[in-house]
Amino acid sequence: MTLQIVVAVLLSAAPVEKSKLAVLSLTAAGEVDPSVARSLTDLVTAEVAARGYFDPISSSEIETMLGAERQRQLMGCGEDSTSCLTELAGALGAGFMLTGSLARVGGVFQLNLTVVDTRNAKTLGRSSKLARDFESLRMQVPYAVAEVCGTPLPPPPSRVLPYTMIATGSAAVIGGGVLGIIALNNESVARGELAADDTNPTVVLQPAQTYRDQLSRAATQKTIALVGLLAGAALVGVGLWLIPPDAPQPGQKVGLVLTGNGVAVVGTFP
Repeated sequence: MTLQIVVAVLLSAAPVEKSKLAVLSLTAAGEVDPSVARSLTDLVTAEVAARGYFDPISSSEIETMLGAERQRQLMGCGEDSTSCLTELAGALGAGFMLTGSLARVGGVFQLNLTVVDTRNAKTLGRSSKLARDFESLRMQVPYAVAEVCGTPLPPPPSRVLPYTMIATGSAAVIGGGVLGIIALNNESVARGELAADDTNPTVVLQPAQTYRDQLSRAATQKTIALVGLLAGAALVGVGLWLIPPDAPQPGQKVGLVLTGNGVAVVGTFP
C-alpha cells in the first residue's frame, strides 16, 4: 500500500502560493504545421494546470497581456537572449518559463520541452518524447510535463475495463466451445440411432418426435455456441486493443516543487 504525501516546507507562515509558469508557444519545425504546434501548446498548458503544481500563463494570455508585436520583439532578440527572457518574465510576473518545439522528421514526431528559472536564466528541466503518430504523442504529454517540471508522474491509465472485457470474452469463448461440443455430440447420437440398422438389437428406436426434438435442441445449441464464440472473440479483440501502453519512463516519484514563498515536497513513497 502506498502513502500519498504532500509536505510543504515553507519559508514563512503564509499560505502556499503557486509559482507562475509562462507557457510559450511551441516552435513548429520540420514537417509540422503551425496549427498543430498551437494545438499541442494548449494541451501542454492544460496539463500544467491540471497537475496543480504551477499556475500557468497560456500563450494566448501572454499575447493578450503583451500584444503580439511586443511578444515577437521579446522572443526574437537573439544577441541578448538572457535580458530578453528576463524582460519577458518581468512583464508577465512569471518566475518560470516553459519553452519547446514540435518537429516531425521522417514520419516521427519529436516534442522537446524546457523549463527555465527566469530569475537567473537557468535551465531547471528538460524532456524529449518521440512518437510515430500525433495521437501517441498526445498520450505522452502528461509524462513530458511531469518530467520537465520535476513533479511526480501521473497515475498510470486504468486497465480494469480492457482486462474485464478480455476475461468476459474468454469465458464466452470457452462456454460457446463447450456448448458446441455438447450440441454436436447430441446431434451425432440422435442421427446415429436413426441411421442404425433395424436388425441391430442394441439400438432401441425412440418415437420420431423425440428425435425431432433432440435435433431441434442441438441446432439451437449450435447457434447459441456460435454466437458465444463470435461475441467472445470480439470482446477479447476489443479488450486487447483498449489496453493502454505502459507509461513512458523515466520520471520522478518524489520531487521538489517551487512555490511563491517556499518549497513543497510531493510524491509517492512505497
